Amino acid sequence: MQDPLNRKSASETIAVFRRYVTDYVNRHDFSVIGQFMTDDYTLDSSGFQVTGRDGDYQAAVARQLQQFPGLVFTPHEMVNVGNRIAIRFTEHGASMKHDGRRAAWPSIAIYEVRDGLLARCAIEQDYQSRNRQLDTGVTVTPDPPAVAPWDTPESAPNPAAEKVVLDWLSSSAFLDTAGVQVDDSRATGVVERIVDKGSVEILDILSGGDSVGFHAIQTGVLADDFATEFKPQAGQPVKIHLSGLVTLSGGQVTRGNVIRDRYGLYRKLGRAAKAAAPAN
Repeated sequence: MQDPLNRKSASETIAVFRRYVTDYVNRHDFSVIGQFMTDDYTLDSSGFQVTGRDGDYQAAVARQLQQFPGLVFTPHEMVNVGNRIAIRFTEHGASMKHDGRRAAWPSIAIYEVRDGLLARCAIEQDYQSRNRQLDTGVTVTPDPPAVAPWDTPESAPNPAAEKVVLDWLSSSAFLDTAGVQVDDSRATGVVERIVDKGSVEILDILSGGDSVGFHAIQTGVLADDFATEFKPQAGQPVKIHLSGLVTLSGGQVTRGNVIRDRYGLYRKLGRAAKAAAPAN
Protein backbone atom coordinates (compact mmCIF):
# COMPACT_ATOMS: atom_id res chain seq x y z
CA MET A 1 0.00 0.00 0.00
CA GLN A 2 1.43 3.39 -0.98
CA ASP A 3 2.02 5.78 1.89
CA PRO A 4 0.53 9.21 1.01
CA LEU A 5 2.90 10.86 3.48
CA ASN A 6 5.94 9.27 1.82
CA ARG A 7 7.31 8.12 5.19
CA LYS A 8 10.27 5.75 5.40
CA SER A 9 10.54 3.20 8.20
CA ALA A 10 13.91 2.54 9.83
CA SER A 11 13.91 -0.91 8.19
CA GLU A 12 11.58 -3.49 6.70
CA THR A 13 12.07 -5.57 9.83
CA ILE A 14 10.93 -2.72 12.08
CA ALA A 15 7.99 -1.99 9.77
CA VAL A 16 6.73 -5.58 9.96
CA PHE A 17 7.13 -5.71 13.72
CA ARG A 18 5.37 -2.38 14.10
CA ARG A 19 2.33 -3.82 12.33
CA TYR A 20 2.42 -6.86 14.61
CA VAL A 21 2.29 -4.62 17.70
CA THR A 22 -0.04 -1.85 16.57
CA ASP A 23 -2.41 -3.65 14.19
CA TYR A 24 -2.62 -7.04 15.88
CA VAL A 25 -1.68 -7.10 19.57
CA ASN A 26 -2.85 -3.65 20.65
CA ARG A 27 -5.96 -3.68 18.43
CA HIS A 28 -6.75 -7.35 19.18
CA ASP A 29 -7.46 -7.85 15.46
CA PHE A 30 -6.86 -11.42 14.31
CA SER A 31 -8.09 -10.69 10.80
CA VAL A 32 -4.86 -8.95 9.74
CA ILE A 33 -2.13 -11.32 10.92
CA GLY A 34 -1.84 -13.10 7.58
CA GLN A 35 -0.59 -9.80 6.15
CA PHE A 36 2.61 -9.77 8.25
CA MET A 37 3.04 -13.22 9.83
CA THR A 38 4.02 -16.51 8.14
CA ASP A 39 1.60 -19.41 8.34
CA ASP A 40 4.37 -21.54 9.94
CA TYR A 41 5.13 -18.91 12.60
CA THR A 42 7.06 -20.50 15.49
CA LEU A 43 7.00 -19.52 19.16
CA ASP A 44 9.72 -20.78 21.54
CA SER A 45 9.04 -20.19 25.22
CA SER A 46 9.53 -22.02 28.53
CA GLY A 47 10.99 -25.04 26.78
CA PHE A 48 7.97 -25.47 24.52
CA GLN A 49 7.66 -24.79 20.81
CA VAL A 50 4.39 -23.91 19.09
CA THR A 51 4.45 -23.99 15.29
CA GLY A 52 1.65 -22.66 13.11
CA ARG A 53 0.04 -19.24 13.12
CA ASP A 54 -3.56 -20.39 12.98
CA GLY A 55 -3.60 -23.26 15.50
CA ASP A 56 -2.45 -23.42 19.11
CA TYR A 57 -0.63 -20.09 18.88
CA GLN A 58 -3.69 -18.10 17.89
CA ALA A 59 -5.84 -19.97 20.41
CA ALA A 60 -3.41 -19.09 23.23
CA VAL A 61 -3.41 -15.41 22.25
CA ALA A 62 -7.22 -15.42 22.09
CA ARG A 63 -7.43 -16.83 25.63
CA GLN A 64 -5.12 -14.13 26.94
CA LEU A 65 -7.09 -11.37 25.25
CA GLN A 66 -10.32 -12.76 26.67
CA GLN A 67 -8.83 -12.63 30.14
CA PHE A 68 -7.30 -9.18 29.54
CA PRO A 69 -9.71 -7.45 27.10
CA GLY A 70 -7.84 -4.15 27.43
CA LEU A 71 -4.36 -5.65 27.10
CA VAL A 72 -1.64 -3.27 25.87
CA PHE A 73 1.86 -4.03 24.53
CA THR A 74 4.33 -1.27 25.49
CA PRO A 75 7.89 -1.42 24.04
CA HIS A 76 10.74 -0.10 26.22
CA GLU A 77 13.88 -0.74 24.16
CA MET A 78 14.75 -2.49 20.93
CA VAL A 79 17.77 -3.59 18.92
CA ASN A 80 17.51 -4.25 15.17
CA VAL A 81 20.17 -6.28 13.34
CA GLY A 82 19.24 -7.30 9.80
CA ASN A 83 16.08 -9.40 9.83
CA ARG A 84 15.97 -9.78 13.61
CA ILE A 85 14.88 -7.71 16.60
CA ALA A 86 15.60 -8.03 20.32
CA ILE A 87 13.02 -6.21 22.39
CA ARG A 88 12.08 -5.59 26.00
CA PHE A 89 8.42 -4.78 26.52
CA THR A 90 5.58 -4.99 29.03
CA GLU A 91 2.11 -6.38 28.56
CA HIS A 92 -0.44 -4.94 30.96
CA GLY A 93 -4.16 -4.94 31.56
CA ALA A 94 -7.03 -5.86 33.88
CA SER A 95 -7.96 -9.52 34.37
CA MET A 96 -11.61 -10.49 34.08
CA LYS A 97 -10.77 -13.68 36.00
CA HIS A 98 -9.68 -11.62 38.99
CA ASP A 99 -12.49 -9.08 39.32
CA GLY A 100 -10.62 -6.54 37.23
CA ARG A 101 -7.38 -6.61 39.17
CA ARG A 102 -4.53 -5.18 37.13
CA ALA A 103 -1.11 -6.52 36.30
CA ALA A 104 1.92 -5.54 34.24
CA TRP A 105 4.37 -8.29 33.34
CA PRO A 106 7.74 -7.72 31.66
CA SER A 107 8.87 -9.74 28.64
CA ILE A 108 12.05 -10.03 26.57
CA ALA A 109 12.09 -11.59 23.11
CA ILE A 110 14.00 -12.08 19.90
CA TYR A 111 11.84 -11.88 16.76
CA GLU A 112 12.84 -12.93 13.25
CA VAL A 113 11.46 -11.79 9.90
CA ARG A 114 11.59 -14.01 6.80
CA ASP A 115 10.65 -12.83 3.31
CA GLY A 116 9.02 -9.72 4.73
CA LEU A 117 6.89 -11.61 7.29
CA LEU A 118 7.29 -12.25 10.99
CA ALA A 119 8.40 -15.90 11.25
CA ARG A 120 9.73 -16.68 14.73
CA CYS A 121 9.76 -15.53 18.34
CA ALA A 122 11.94 -16.74 21.24
CA ILE A 123 10.60 -15.24 24.46
CA GLU A 124 10.26 -15.43 28.22
CA GLN A 125 7.60 -13.54 30.14
CA ASP A 126 7.36 -13.00 33.89
CA TYR A 127 4.11 -14.81 34.59
CA GLN A 128 5.21 -15.35 38.19
CA SER A 129 5.10 -11.60 38.66
CA ARG A 130 1.72 -11.38 36.91
CA ASN A 131 0.23 -14.04 39.17
CA ARG A 132 1.56 -12.36 42.30
CA GLN A 133 0.04 -9.02 41.24
CA LEU A 134 -3.33 -10.61 40.52
CA ASP A 135 -3.31 -12.52 43.81
CA THR A 136 -2.31 -9.55 45.98
CA GLY A 137 -3.91 -6.68 44.07
CA VAL A 138 -0.58 -4.81 44.20
CA THR A 139 0.28 -3.75 40.64
CA VAL A 140 3.79 -3.17 39.28
CA THR A 141 4.05 0.06 37.31
CA PRO A 142 5.48 -0.47 33.79
CA ASP A 143 8.73 1.22 32.84
CA PRO A 144 8.42 4.28 30.58
CA PRO A 145 7.81 3.50 26.90
CA ALA A 146 10.53 3.87 24.31
CA VAL A 147 10.40 7.38 22.86
CA ALA A 148 10.68 6.31 19.21
CA PRO A 149 10.68 2.50 18.93
CA TRP A 150 9.68 2.46 15.27
CA ASP A 151 12.67 4.64 14.36
CA THR A 152 15.22 2.28 15.88
CA PRO A 153 18.31 2.32 13.64
CA GLU A 154 19.85 -0.88 12.38
CA SER A 155 22.98 -1.97 14.29
CA ALA A 156 25.99 -4.09 13.38
CA PRO A 157 26.65 -7.43 15.14
CA ASN A 158 29.23 -7.51 17.93
CA PRO A 159 30.54 -11.07 18.56
CA ALA A 160 32.93 -9.86 21.27
CA ALA A 161 29.98 -8.53 23.27
CA GLU A 162 28.23 -11.89 22.92
CA LYS A 163 31.25 -13.64 24.48
CA VAL A 164 31.23 -11.21 27.41
CA VAL A 165 27.53 -11.87 28.01
CA LEU A 166 27.95 -15.65 27.87
CA ASP A 167 30.72 -15.51 30.49
CA TRP A 168 28.63 -13.12 32.60
CA LEU A 169 25.66 -15.49 32.55
CA SER A 170 27.71 -18.62 33.20
CA SER A 171 29.26 -17.06 36.31
CA SER A 172 25.80 -16.05 37.64
CA ALA A 173 27.13 -12.48 37.87
CA PHE A 174 23.81 -11.31 36.42
CA LEU A 175 22.29 -11.77 39.88
CA ASP A 176 24.62 -9.18 41.40
CA THR A 177 25.16 -6.57 38.66
CA ALA A 178 23.91 -3.28 40.09
CA GLY A 179 22.43 -1.90 36.87
CA VAL A 180 20.60 -5.08 35.88
CA GLN A 181 17.03 -5.81 36.95
CA VAL A 182 16.36 -9.54 37.31
CA ASP A 183 12.69 -10.49 36.93
CA ASP A 184 10.71 -7.76 38.75
CA SER A 185 13.31 -7.19 41.46
CA ARG A 186 13.01 -3.42 41.19
CA ALA A 187 9.45 -3.70 42.48
CA THR A 188 10.02 -6.42 45.08
CA GLY A 189 13.53 -5.55 46.22
CA VAL A 190 14.46 -9.23 46.04
CA VAL A 191 16.56 -11.21 43.55
CA GLU A 192 15.98 -14.94 44.06
CA ARG A 193 19.02 -17.20 43.67
CA ILE A 194 17.16 -20.06 42.03
CA VAL A 195 19.96 -22.18 40.56
CA ASP A 196 23.29 -23.06 42.16
CA LYS A 197 26.31 -24.75 40.55
CA GLY A 198 24.84 -23.79 37.22
CA SER A 199 25.87 -23.67 33.61
CA VAL A 200 24.24 -21.72 30.79
CA GLU A 201 23.38 -22.83 27.26
CA ILE A 202 22.59 -20.09 24.78
CA LEU A 203 19.58 -20.93 22.61
CA ASP A 204 19.58 -17.69 20.64
CA ILE A 205 21.60 -14.49 20.82
CA LEU A 206 21.50 -11.16 19.00
CA SER A 207 24.13 -8.47 19.40
CA GLY A 208 23.92 -4.99 17.97
CA GLY A 209 26.46 -2.35 18.91
CA ASP A 210 26.82 -2.39 22.69
CA SER A 211 23.54 -4.24 23.28
CA VAL A 212 22.95 -7.99 23.46
CA GLY A 213 19.67 -9.90 23.57
CA PHE A 214 19.61 -13.59 24.42
CA HIS A 215 17.43 -16.64 25.10
CA ALA A 216 19.05 -19.34 27.21
CA ILE A 217 18.75 -22.24 29.67
CA GLN A 218 20.43 -22.28 33.07
CA THR A 219 21.00 -25.79 34.44
CA GLY A 220 22.15 -26.72 37.94
CA VAL A 221 20.64 -27.56 41.32
CA LEU A 222 17.80 -25.84 43.13
CA ALA A 223 18.91 -23.16 45.58
CA ASP A 224 17.28 -22.41 48.93
CA ASP A 225 15.96 -19.03 47.81
CA PHE A 226 13.22 -20.25 45.45
CA ALA A 227 10.06 -19.44 47.38
CA THR A 228 7.12 -21.78 46.78
CA GLU A 229 4.23 -22.92 48.90
CA PHE A 230 5.27 -26.59 48.79
CA LYS A 231 8.93 -25.95 49.74
CA PRO A 232 10.72 -28.12 47.16
CA GLN A 233 13.91 -29.87 48.19
CA ALA A 234 17.00 -27.78 47.60
CA GLY A 235 19.82 -29.49 45.75
CA GLN A 236 17.67 -31.33 43.23
CA PRO A 237 18.58 -30.97 39.52
CA VAL A 238 16.67 -28.20 37.75
CA LYS A 239 16.79 -26.06 34.66
CA ILE A 240 15.19 -22.70 34.01
CA HIS A 241 14.74 -20.72 30.80
CA LEU A 242 15.68 -17.07 30.74
CA SER A 243 15.89 -14.18 28.32
CA GLY A 244 17.58 -10.82 28.56
CA LEU A 245 18.52 -7.56 26.92
CA VAL A 246 21.65 -5.93 28.32
CA THR A 247 24.09 -3.15 27.47
CA LEU A 248 27.88 -3.18 27.78
CA SER A 249 30.22 -0.36 28.69
CA GLY A 250 33.98 -0.72 28.92
CA GLY A 251 33.76 -4.39 28.02
CA GLN A 252 31.38 -5.25 30.89
CA VAL A 253 27.64 -5.59 31.32
CA THR A 254 26.52 -2.46 33.14
CA ARG A 255 22.76 -2.32 32.74
CA GLY A 256 19.82 -4.26 31.40
CA ASN A 257 17.12 -6.77 32.26
CA VAL A 258 16.91 -10.53 32.68
CA ILE A 259 13.67 -12.51 32.96
CA ARG A 260 13.59 -16.10 34.21
CA ASP A 261 10.69 -18.49 33.73
CA ARG A 262 10.00 -18.81 37.44
CA TYR A 263 6.39 -19.77 36.85
CA GLY A 264 7.35 -22.61 34.50
CA LEU A 265 9.80 -23.98 37.08
CA TYR A 266 7.18 -23.60 39.81
CA ARG A 267 4.72 -25.70 37.79
CA LYS A 268 7.30 -28.40 37.08
CA LEU A 269 8.31 -28.67 40.72
CA GLY A 270 4.66 -28.65 41.76
CA ARG A 271 3.82 -31.52 39.44
CA ALA A 272 6.83 -33.46 40.74
CA ALA A 273 5.83 -32.81 44.36
CA LYS A 274 2.27 -33.96 43.66
CA ALA A 275 3.49 -37.12 41.95
CA ALA A 276 5.77 -37.93 44.89
CA ALA A 277 3.09 -37.35 47.54
CA PRO A 278 1.84 -40.53 49.26
CA ALA A 279 -1.62 -41.70 48.35
CA ASN A 280 -4.32 -41.34 51.00
